[in-house]
Amino acid sequence: MNAVLSKIAKSITVCYSEVFPDQDNEFLHHAYMGKLFLIADSYCMNPDCTCQEAVLHFVQAYPRENRKADSFMVRFKLNGRGYKIHDYGRFTKREIQAIVMHFTSGTDTMILELLNERYKEMKEKVKEILN
Repeated sequence: MNAVLSKIAKSITVCYSEVFPDQDNEFLHHAYMGKLFLIADSYCMNPDCTCQEAVLHFVQAYPRENRKADSFMVRFKLNGRGYKIHDYGRFTKREIQAIVMHFTSGTDTMILELLNERYKEMKEKVKEILN
């Protein structure tokens, strides 16, 4: 928990799985055009901040060993009204746009509901930690 407190003090987002490591659904996953992505979702733990955003780190999983995973990172608005790319990795802007659109479409409300629920859990946990 010391690492979490350090991140809170530095205003660094904290990964959901770091605060709730024993959950069955620690990481999100998404399949897109034959590629599997593990998605780590991180949130601002500043109790006074009302940013309503999640940082989503998409890591492409490979079936073969000895291959480095490609990844990219976006800051996603929890109201569903956009995102900002923070790290492209080896992906192009178009690839990232397509993957994120596919991730949020179809199951749009389910993903938004899940991310908002996790955001609320994280904000409740930081209040608990700081009290």
